[in-house]
Amino acid sequence: MHIIVGIDAGIKTGYAILNLKGELIAAGVVKEANHDDMVRIIRAFGIPSVIATDVAPAPYFVKKIAARFSAPLFQPKKVILVEEKKKVSKGITDPHVRDSYAAALKAFHHYANRLKQIDLLDKNEEEKDELKHLLIRGHAIGKLHKIGISRVD
Repeated sequence: MHIIVGIDAGIKTGYAILNLKGELIAAGVVKEANHDDMVRIIRAFGIPSVIATDVAPAPYFVKKIAARFSAPLFQPKKVILVEEKKKVSKGITDPHVRDSYAAALKAFHHYANRLKQIDLLDKNEEEKDELKHLLIRGHAIGKLHKIGISRVD
């Protein structure tokens, strides 16, 4: 399964993991997490299509995690305001989880229109997941139609 990962780096590192339909599948906080800790947690849920942060510029820790997975880094054009984070993350009380969820959701919405195009294809869910992953990784939709679901990265 391919995933979108939001990370809020700090002494307490928050993470939120979405599937490529934008659904939250995991979230948590790790105190004094190192890169290996986060890589292990993320790998348990799937292969990241993109790693997201809620601030610009992205923290070094988040850049390093993206590099470990050779995943693109999504950072907002401007810092996501607390009010917006609270609005999109109804029911999430931990601020680290809230911030990482807001980052992951922002990344999902960035790609959402193009991902919906893949949902319209006559493919099974596994094939659609693979195509979405490739699209997020930078492959053009037209090229994806030509290659079917062949893995190119």
